[in-house]
Amino acid sequence: MVPESKKIRVMFSKTGALKFISHLDMNRTMKAAFLRSKLPIWYTMGFNPHPKTVFSLPLSVGVSDLCCFMDFKITEEVSHEEICRALNASFPEGLHALEAYEPQTKLSDIGWSEYEISIEAIGANTSSEEKIKAVFAAPMVIEKNSKAGIKTVDIAPLCELAECRAEGDKISLRLLLSSTENEFVNPRFPIECISKALEEIPADADTDICRTAVYLADRKTYFR
Repeated sequence: MVPESKKIRVMFSKTGALKFISHLDMNRTMKAAFLRSKLPIWYTMGFNPHPKTVFSLPLSVGVSDLCCFMDFKITEEVSHEEICRALNASFPEGLHALEAYEPQTKLSDIGWSEYEISIEAIGANTSSEEKIKAVFAAPMVIEKNSKAGIKTVDIAPLCELAECRAEGDKISLRLLLSSTENEFVNPRFPIECISKALEEIPADADTDICRTAVYLADRKTYFR
């Protein structure tokens, strides 16, 4: 007999060394954490029972994330606070459960993601800021891998420059990027376009990327 179950969504952060973990390794890490947590996780039936987890679209390796989402099911009533406590006691350093709740949306409802980005630069100033604004005002053509091979895409309609500061040895950006399944913009794409346009950015520039918020299609309503 299949036990009754209830869907739970956990929002968690992924920072530090864990930002370099692959999506496959994240799945393995979560399965191990579930076992340690002793939570009443729902497992699939059959010869190879396993917890059925569904994640929001994964980011590239090396990108920190303050708003990862994971859906799974439980078979007994457990408070949302206890779910977070049990997971945090079982997570490795770099993962932290922020909130647990019963979802009213689908993960596919995610429309946009907000990123804070820091790029190493040499002699950045207000002129650099104007160049960056010009990049976002023009077509932003990149080469993107697809199932049909490499294709050329203009990502400008899928990118919004929300904030830009350039000073000394650093350029700081806040970007809104499309995050739907069919039009997902990797934050490294606009960085690539900016780097080509600014001589202030060295070829081997250090970059730091962190996703800080996720929105619905209206770009205003927080996804949860």
